[in-house]
Order: sequence, then C-alpha cells, then structure tokens
Amino acid sequence: MKSLIRPVIALIALSLPLTSFASFISGDVTGGGSVSGSVTSSNAWVQSNPVDGSEVNFWTLTAQAGDLLSIAVISQQIEFGFSVYQGLVQQLDLLVPGFANDASFGSNIFVAGTPSFGAVGTSLLNIALPFSGMYTIAVGGEGFSFDPRFDYDMDVSVTSVPLPGTFWLMGPALIGLAVARRRRAVSPAVDALPA
Repeated sequence: MKSLIRPVIALIALSLPLTSFASFISGDVTGGGSVSGSVTSSNAWVQSNPVDGSEVNFWTLTAQAGDLLSIAVISQQIEFGFSVYQGLVQQLDLLVPGFANDASFGSNIFVAGTPSFGAVGTSLLNIALPFSGMYTIAVGGEGFSFDPRFDYDMDVSVTSVPLPGTFWLMGPALIGLAVARRRRAVSPAVDALPA
C-alpha cells in the first residue's frame, strides 16, 4: 500500500502545474487576429504587481526572427498598457522575482512595451522580433477605478518580412567567387611546369 502512495502523490504533483498553467494563459494569437479579454485590476500592469492571469492577461504567440509585430489595445473603461517578452511567462515568474512591465524578469526577455499612463487605445506598430520562438504579450490596466472587471479588445498582426531579391543572388555570386579563387590558386602551379 505504501509503495502505491508515492507514485500517486508524484502524479498529482506533476499534474498541478499543468492545470494551473492552462488557466494562467489567456490564449494564443499566433498569426495575429482580434481577441477580447478582461482583467480584474485597473492598475496591475502599471504597478507591476499581478499574481495571476486575471489581473494581467498573458497571450502567447510563436514567430520567426525578423517578423514584424503590431498590437493595438482598445477599452472604453480604463487605459491599458502592454509589454512583449521573448519567452513564455510562467505563473511562478510573477512571484519570484516578480512581474516587470518595462524590463526582463525571470527567463523572459523584454522586447517592447507601451509607456506607463499612455493614451486610451494604446498601440505598438512594426516591432521587429529579435528571435524565433515563443513570445508573451502581457496586457493590463494602468488606470484607476473600483469596477470589478475591465474589458478590452486587442488586435494583433504578425507580418513576415520577405528576404530581398538580392539575397538570393548572393549565393551564386559567392560560389562564383570561390570557383574563381580556386582556379587562380591552381593556375600558377600549371604555369610553373617546364615546357
């Protein structure tokens, strides 16, 4: 009986982070689109004090290095701010070392964010993403109100930047230079042979 208790406890412990993580992330906006959300605090983003995904919402997306990210958040209730991080924000990151709306925290690298106390309808346009992989967008209030819930709409656009045509010409040009260099290196040896 005792031998069964340890595996059962280990299984429960392993499933807890997955369950809490699933409810912590608001959703995935890979590829862009329009989403709606709500937060339960009017100022958790600007105060950098959220402890869960209801005070500040966390949206994930996967993108490639060089993609351009544009975000616009609109609310009729309060001012909203948002930050973009390279990495996947975990709920534990909010407790240790704590959320930062304008700096890296935990294993999340700060990419861009709106200024504190911006205008209603805040947006960031054409942010070049520095790495391929997972990103997190943190959206939260930066106003003041006693309402229990604050709704917003967010538009996300991810645009792949095509490589310029000259990039594709560079490969054959480099191969041509390598062949020419090799011929030049072999040519003096042939000229040195006695006639």
